[in-house]
Amino acid sequence: MTKLLCGVGFLWALSANAQDAMSVGPTDNNNISSADRIARTLIETLPDSGTKSGLLRYYQILNPQAYTSDNDVAINNTGVAHFFEYHFKNNACFAEKALRFYHDVRSTTKISQKTNPEEKRNSRPSLGDKSGNTRKDLPEGWLYNKALKYANGNPNLALTLIGMCGHDDTKQGNFANSQVESKLANAGFNHEALFLAGEDGAQDSPCPPLTSDFFISGSLGRKDDIEDALKKRILKVQYPGKTSVQIASKNYHVLGAAFMTCQMIEAGLSPFLAVRVESMAANLYRGIRLCQSIEVPASLFWKLQRHPEIRKRPASYRFEDAVIAKALEYGRNKTCLSQKSKDDALCELLQTVGAPFDLSIQRLEDRAKGLIEKYMDNMIASGLYAAWHVSGEIAGISLPCSRSQLFGPHPFMKWLVSQAEVPLNICGSGLSVESCRKALGTISSWEIDFDWTVSQHMAGAKFAASVCKPYPQGRSSMNESCD
Repeated sequence: MTKLLCGVGFLWALSANAQDAMSVGPTDNNNISSADRIARTLIETLPDSGTKSGLLRYYQILNPQAYTSDNDVAINNTGVAHFFEYHFKNNACFAEKALRFYHDVRSTTKISQKTNPEEKRNSRPSLGDKSGNTRKDLPEGWLYNKALKYANGNPNLALTLIGMCGHDDTKQGNFANSQVESKLANAGFNHEALFLAGEDGAQDSPCPPLTSDFFISGSLGRKDDIEDALKKRILKVQYPGKTSVQIASKNYHVLGAAFMTCQMIEAGLSPFLAVRVESMAANLYRGIRLCQSIEVPASLFWKLQRHPEIRKRPASYRFEDAVIAKALEYGRNKTCLSQKSKDDALCELLQTVGAPFDLSIQRLEDRAKGLIEKYMDNMIASGLYAAWHVSGEIAGISLPCSRSQLFGPHPFMKWLVSQAEVPLNICGSGLSVESCRKALGTISSWEIDFDWTVSQHMAGAKFAASVCKPYPQGRSSMNESCD
């Protein structure tokens, strides 16, 4: 049994991380569907046990088939939202507890962190905000303790109540239960007291806005936050010159992870394995999001690296200079207007940045040059990331990008050059020192995104592991909301 679990853990990690190191596979629903297929196959091979039940519970809630594409993974928690919508509609006891709980949260806490328009801070809960620390009016664990009151002391149900709106800070779901709303109306709660008005045609929602105290860190407990050292790295790499209160904390990752981990433990998965699975899921989520942004520029970078017109440039002529010069030459000569040039990488570059194929007018050429220069930095960083990190396709299965670096320069050298401490081109590929330095800075920012997201999921998962309890087979805290 131990060997089988180790194998499952290894292969699950593979489904979230392992890819061919030299290319980025297509991301139109391939990553999520491939990972879903692998995971489901692995789960089905397990003997009946708490482990199998816990993993099945996770997939029943996540419901990867609910996502229409990898884009949906990046912007919506569709499967989780559907789970809560279903239970809110069909479980009157849960719906009533949820409405009363969220009415209490909205009525007793701030709905925005920025009360003064002149204040230089984010209107959302920030990296610099923490319950029991900077916010003395909100003691550590205030949200969890409030949820416990409405869950009759049941920690599993408390995290489920929090998870309904805490799994994301937008698009948490469309919640409606006319029977419960009528009951609460008779108890003195009108619609406006229970629901916030939807914006831009969206349905009214019981969920607090993304600017509210609901999303402040420390709301579950003392350790439900990322380390201060990581916060300093985030500010230094991604937001130089900014202060911690100017950067949104994205604490919904913590709240959502706590709910998902608790559900696995409730169904029988050991707390240790539940935390591990949630960590892998965070890597998968972040990898899909990254692949979406780098797929096209990474592919184009390597096409241009292999382009005959670029390869035959003089050794002293930098890659980026050659690309710009040759692309503008193609535009002046209207090369891309011919049918035989439709697949040329230089023509693809012009089309990708939004430049016309006819640059015979100087004004159009100048604009095209600016567009290419602006695109170049991201394209170079994307190409290098795809080459150095695990990314692409294995055995015909497309899987998302990962944090793991297999090739390229040592991380310490990357840091030195990105900080302009050492004027070296450690990137190769005929790049200038300046382009290499910019690319390394961008790559560091992407790596920080992985660390940030995974650390938040780990914080939420570990909290759940410390409070959640397993249930007998066939029972769930959601179905015992009436107790």
